Amino acid sequence: MGFTLPSAGVTPAPGVKKIVAVKVSVVIPVFNNEATVGAAIESVFAQRFDGQFEMIVVNDGSTDGTRKVLAEFGDRIHVIDQERRGVSAARNAGVAAAAGEYIALLDGDDLWTEDRLRKTVQALDQNPAGVAAFTDGMLVDAAGVVVVSKFVPPECEHSPTLDEMLGRIWPMMVSSMTIRRETIGATGGFSEEFGAGDYFGEDVLAFLLLRERGEIVYVPETLTRYRISEFMQRLGKRLHPSAVGGKAASGALADPDSYFAGNRIFARLMVERFGDRGRPLAGIAMDRAASEQVSLGMLAIHEGDRAYARRCYLSSIRRRPLMLKTYLRLGWALLPESLARALSPMFSPRLLRGLSGPPLLDERPQ
Repeated sequence: MGFTLPSAGVTPAPGVKKIVAVKVSVVIPVFNNEATVGAAIESVFAQRFDGQFEMIVVNDGSTDGTRKVLAEFGDRIHVIDQERRGVSAARNAGVAAAAGEYIALLDGDDLWTEDRLRKTVQALDQNPAGVAAFTDGMLVDAAGVVVVSKFVPPECEHSPTLDEMLGRIWPMMVSSMTIRRETIGATGGFSEEFGAGDYFGEDVLAFLLLRERGEIVYVPETLTRYRISEFMQRLGKRLHPSAVGGKAASGALADPDSYFAGNRIFARLMVERFGDRGRPLAGIAMDRAASEQVSLGMLAIHEGDRAYARRCYLSSIRRRPLMLKTYLRLGWALLPESLARALSPMFSPRLLRGLSGPPLLDERPQ
């Protein structure tokens, strides 16, 4: 697979002394998280945890005020600055610089509840065969409003087998994971074939490699607050316009094909690593990309950007040409807006929404 971790000699920011005897190293990758990283760090300092921990924040080439926010914490945190290389490389750099027995992952826009660290560490201390532990969590939007109160469905409320994890995208949030450092080092960490902007599957693949080496223990408590991306917020019916600056501009997102490059990388790596056993997840990745492109197209047409909607639908069709509803949506997007408006009264509200959007999180296009 070619997975590599940076050298263990990665040096923290000048003037920062590295703690040696620590139980847990908290690794936080950040990229342009000026608005959220302060709260993420404070949620770590608020932990009810008796052991010693260090916090390593990897600044992955941020261009906003993230570095200034980090500087306000002084030597309470360890900062590693690197050029923009992507979240996999940032996490790997943090792990390589870590001294703890355990690695606790937290993304720069997520939050922990006060018992997150204590309970995952306890789960691993009590289970020597466990290589990692994960918790349940909730999804919140940019304003902190709960969108989904429980992330792990009932059928997944247990420690999964490898076969189970190869059969579906297992509901493991990165920010809910605590991992034995020696194990993540042995697996090579997160694949750096996922570069900057390739936001799908690097975590799923890393957790599969962990599961090959031992049990991933489930802690059945909601201990993580996962902030959904702006992309997902804009698809959600609970979207608060004020949270993302008012009416979204669909063209602000990347090209509808390149935006999902991570899905292609993940699909390829799954087959390379697991052969036929990896094909179900590879297929899920490509189906999800096609579905998300349809959702993005529905959002675009709802906002009046019919040209961008057509690009999304065509990109989806290239991935999954047998999704027949996408052709209907493409045909609708090809109509002049005036003609579509004139024809709209002829359709039922359900059908019209399926053509004109917006998409809903609980009714994603198939």
